[in-house]
Amino acid sequence: MKKQIRYPLMMVMFLCGLVAAFFISFLIGRYPIAIRTVADIILSRFFTITAYWEGTLEKVVLHVRLPRILLAILVGGSLSMAGASYQTLFKNPMVSPDILGVSAGAGFGAALAMLQNGSWAGIQFFALTFGLLAVGLAYLIASLSGGRQNLTVLILAGIVTSSLFQSLLSVVKTLADTDNQLPSITFWLMGSLGKGNNDDVLIMLPVVTASAFVLFLFRSHIDALSAGEDEALSMGVNVPLVKIVVIVSSTLLTVVSVSICGIIGWVGMVVPHIARALTGASYGRLCSLSFLIGALFLLLIDNIIRGIPGVELPLGVMTALIGTPAFAVMLARIKRGW
Repeated sequence: MKKQIRYPLMMVMFLCGLVAAFFISFLIGRYPIAIRTVADIILSRFFTITAYWEGTLEKVVLHVRLPRILLAILVGGSLSMAGASYQTLFKNPMVSPDILGVSAGAGFGAALAMLQNGSWAGIQFFALTFGLLAVGLAYLIASLSGGRQNLTVLILAGIVTSSLFQSLLSVVKTLADTDNQLPSITFWLMGSLGKGNNDDVLIMLPVVTASAFVLFLFRSHIDALSAGEDEALSMGVNVPLVKIVVIVSSTLLTVVSVSICGIIGWVGMVVPHIARALTGASYGRLCSLSFLIGALFLLLIDNIIRGIPGVELPLGVMTALIGTPAFAVMLARIKRGW
């Protein structure tokens, strides 16, 4: 009964924290804007409010800060949910969302587009395409090895795929112009929300919603599979189908995040451990709480970055600086049993 009460309470607490951080985030940045002005600008899109603010402030709120805040929430939640799903499927606390090579493939695709001086939309498209291609290649390698349903073989195939695309990425970086292209590639690989816009939000939102809905729909089957394949089969679970559902949904969550914001590490590995410590191993609860914690975590990190005057640190660097010591603290818990 205690856990049943504690879980809804934690969900409400983190949801309230996320809502508060959402509104506070509009106040952080180079241009100081009063909270009332922010609220009136947003409400003016739905109600008739006489504009008393400058056009520049409206552009900053609606076209710069709003999409960045929403993307931080969606990316953080997506990577955390994907990490929780992969860790549950593979029964391994060290698994992260890029275990099947999606980040390496997306990084190569983005670098290839930058080498050809592609547009921002072209970079995103190449990253998305090659991220999906990398996962497909890992699955193909596992199939040719006769271990498509063997999770260990699939992980090894993902390592092989990641190594391949990392090598290709090194080739592209060698060929890149050191004055313009190479710095752009390097900065993209470290992750950033600075170039996000409302179109990116409209692209990401349906993908995240559909993937999360499918994972939640299969939550009881995933719980059964986490106990072991034999136990799941005895309960009538279609094990191959559940594996495909988890891999495809988690891959979509990861690749759409990486294609828009670059490579952001540690979120998908660390946040699920925090959620699991709070709510236990029940997949439905773990997944939903991971999304809220991940969304709040990445939004707070991005606020720190935007609050530093004069320079914008890469988002992936900040998540690593915070995620590394946090994961080190969790090693003792993992050693005692996961």
